[in-house]
Amino acid sequence: MLIKRLQLALIHTAVAITLVPINSTLNRVMIFDLGISKTLFTLLAIFPYLLAPIQVAIGSFSDRNPIFGYRRTPYILVGLILCVLGVAISPQVAILMTENITLGIIAGVFAFGAWGMGYNLSAVSYFSLATEISGKKGRAATIATMFFCNGLLV
Repeated sequence: MLIKRLQLALIHTAVAITLVPINSTLNRVMIFDLGISKTLFTLLAIFPYLLAPIQVAIGSFSDRNPIFGYRRTPYILVGLILCVLGVAISPQVAILMTENITLGIIAGVFAFGAWGMGYNLSAVSYFSLATEISGKKGRAATIATMFFCNGLLV
């Protein structure tokens, strides 16, 4: 059971690692180096969290619509891909904002939105998987392991 908990912890950590470049490095670069408005960056940075209410719909959809017989794994994978895609294109979006603000904002909504959708998609799926795998008695230990590894590695 410890191996399964550590595997889930690594998924949780992988998603959390995609947050670090956006909230720690990119915000400083966009605001101080590129001169982009703090308000604009804040609006883009909170956009993924505004998508959080769709987690209920994502969970319900993944329960009813398995992909290749799997209810969690494909959604976790797609979520991680969207997270990485959003993080990868965000620096280019920051540069685009200095050249063409309108196009940059549109691209920023897509980049930060991709990260937000990926985060929500994978988070719902791996927390559901953690609940299913650990059962009632082991649930607290599983979640504690996930967050401990997240704090240790990120």
